[in-house]
Amino acid sequence: MTEEQEVLNKTSIKYISSLPDPIDKVKKGWQNGFISITDKRVILGSENEETSIYLSEITDLDTKIDIGKLAIGSTRVVPIQHTTGDKKLVSLISTTNENIKLFITILLVCLATGSDIEFVCPFSIAGKVNLDKQPVRGIIKIEENMLCLTSEWLGKKQNEIIDITKIDNFEKGKEQFDRASITLKYIKDGVIISTLITANKRIVNFLNKYIKILKDSSEKDNEDIELNEQQFMLLQMMYTSDINDEMATQMLGISTEELGKIVQELIVIKVLRVSGEREVELTEKGIRYIVEQMKKNLC
Repeated sequence: MTEEQEVLNKTSIKYISSLPDPIDKVKKGWQNGFISITDKRVILGSENEETSIYLSEITDLDTKIDIGKLAIGSTRVVPIQHTTGDKKLVSLISTTNENIKLFITILLVCLATGSDIEFVCPFSIAGKVNLDKQPVRGIIKIEENMLCLTSEWLGKKQNEIIDITKIDNFEKGKEQFDRASITLKYIKDGVIISTLITANKRIVNFLNKYIKILKDSSEKDNEDIELNEQQFMLLQMMYTSDINDEMATQMLGISTEELGKIVQELIVIKVLRVSGEREVELTEKGIRYIVEQMKKNLC
C-alpha cells in the first residue's frame, strides 16, 4: 500500500459533517475546526472529533443544494456529497471565497488524478472527425493547469499534454449508464484539434468542473487588462509577426525611447517578459489576452 501523501495541512474553517442527504430539517450546528486533504481522503476535525471522507466515497462537489437556515453570514458554503455504505451524506464547509476556491481546486485534482480513462487524440482535425482513430485506455493526471493523458499498450506509449488555459472550447457529452465524455478543442501545431475523453461519469464531472474553474480564472485575469492603442498594436504585432525594435518603432511611428517605455509598462502588467539575451516575449497572460481580443474583432 502506498503511503498517504498530505496535500493540504490543517486549515481553519467552519464545518458540519455527515448530514443525511437530502438535507431536511436538520438542527445540527456549525463547528469551528479545520480541513486537511490528502491523496486519499478529506479530514474535517476539531478539538473534540475528526471525520474522514475518503475520495472514493465522494460523489459530487459544490453542487447547488438548499441549506436554508444553515447558511452563515457572507462566507461561502460548499457541500461535499459522499456515501458510506448505503447512506447518502453531505458535509458542509464554510470559509472565505478565496480559501473555498483553493479547497475545491485541490480536491478536484485529487479526485480526478490517476483515474482510468479512454481517449481519442486527435478526435477531430480542423473540424473534421477522425473516424479511423480508435480510443485507447489510459490514465489522467492533473499537474497545475496541465492535463496529462497517458496510455501504454504492448510497449507502445501515447501521451497528450493539454494546457487547460489554452483550450478554446470544451463540451461535456451525454451520460450513458455509468459513462460520460468530454471533448476538448485547442490549437496544436497551428491546427484546431479536439481530444475526446471518456470515463466514469463521476470523473468526467470532476474534470469538467476543474476545467471550468481554470478557464474562468484565466478569462477574469484578462478582464483586468486595459491597454491603449499603441500597447495593443505592439502586442498584436508580436503575436502575429517576428519583429525587432526597428520594425516596431517604424510600424508604431514612435522613437526607440517611447518603445522602451511601452515595453516596460507591458512588463509591469505581466503581458510581456524579458528572457534570454534581453529578448522581450509575450507571456501566457499576454497571449491569452491578444487571442481573445482578436476573436472579438472577428465576430
